[in-house]
Amino acid sequence: MSADEIRERTQGVWDRFYDWGNIWKRSDCVKSIRGRLAFLFISKLYRQMYAKTGISSDSARKNRANLIARLIAVPCRRLFQAKAMPELEMPVGAPIEAPAFSILR
Repeated sequence: MSADEIRERTQGVWDRFYDWGNIWKRSDCVKSIRGRLAFLFISKLYRQMYAKTGISSDSARKNRANLIARLIAVPCRRLFQAKAMPELEMPVGAPIEAPAFSILR
């Protein structure tokens, strides 16, 4: 098998595994619709984040993968946001951490 054929077949496997329909089928391990949607979006986000490494390193694919990852991160963030809890206080001396979704910047 040539190097190009290995790359093409590997890309094909990734594309099929991370196809919307196949991800949805795998998400049946989660019972709530919100959980299934989170599974779906996180899977696609994972795929897009790693699309820029490994299989192809051309800049057009990297830029497109970054754009798609940012677009997918928006609904993911909304799925994981909770209501504000004003009764919670910041511990004295606790370091301020960057937001978990710094990809949106």
